[in-house]
Formats: sequence, structure tokens, C-alpha cells
Amino acid sequence: MNANPLAELKDIHLPDPVSAWPPAYGWWLLAAVILSLLIFTVRTLVAARRKKLAIRQAQAELASLDLTQPHWPDSLNSLLKRLTLTYLPREASASLHQQAWLNLLAGLLPQKRREAFVRDYQPLLDNLYRADAKLENAEHYRGLAKQWINQALPPSKKRLREAGHV
Repeated sequence: MNANPLAELKDIHLPDPVSAWPPAYGWWLLAAVILSLLIFTVRTLVAARRKKLAIRQAQAELASLDLTQPHWPDSLNSLLKRLTLTYLPREASASLHQQAWLNLLAGLLPQKRREAFVRDYQPLLDNLYRADAKLENAEHYRGLAKQWINQALPPSKKRLREAGHV
């Protein structure tokens, strides 16, 4: 009877450790928000890259354009035409020529660049289909087209509204 009463006690049983799975509702919500933001960001970046793909391709084609060939003015003008077809509805630019075409090109530029562009690009349009065209300084026209590509594309909604294409 003098036995130790503590010897009759059983060991303490600890509860099972708390599991991290399944997470609480707040963690599920946070994961959904982060995933949504990630998907939105990726889609926005892909769309922006795709939107500027035509610009990158046009710049590469413009750089490789052979200005010693007699048809270089037509090649330069058709490059700008293809670019406008990429960014504008077909009926807005496909059938335009001469002054209407020049007005469209100028309308897509910032206001302060329009007058100078019209003045500088008009001689190219005037001599576009002439067999005896004498256009001096072909590099000037390449630079003018490069400036137009960089400043007019992709066209902003404001400029499209001003030009009457939205």
C-alpha cells in the first residue's frame, strides 16, 4: 500500500499537431486574388507585345529597304499603307490615295508634327508613280517614315477620334 501513487498515472497524450492543410478561407481568397492579378498582368503584357509586333517588323523592313532601286518610293509608301491596315479598320485606309492618304497619315501624328510631315512627305506622293521621278535624299524619306512609325503608332484613341476613325 505504500506504493507510489504517481506510478499509476498514465503518460500525457498531446493532441495531434495542427495541420496547415486545408488553409483558412482568407488564404484561399489571397491565392485567388494573386492568381487573378498574375493572369491579368501576363495577358496585358502579351497584348502589348502583340500590338507592337507590326511596328518592330516595319522598322526592320524599313531599315532593309534598298533606296538605290527605282521603286523605293512605292515600297516605302506601301509599308506605311500596310501599317495603317494593321491598326485601323480596312475601310479607313485601304482605298485612300494622294491628299486623303496624306491627311490620314498626318492625322495620326501629334498635332505639332502634322504640318511638317505633310510638307516633307508631299513630294514623295507627288512623284510616287512617275517614271521620271527625281526624288533627292532618299534617306530623308526613310527618316521621315521612321519618325511617323515611332510617333503615330499604335494610334491613341484620342487621335483616332480626331481623325474620325472611332
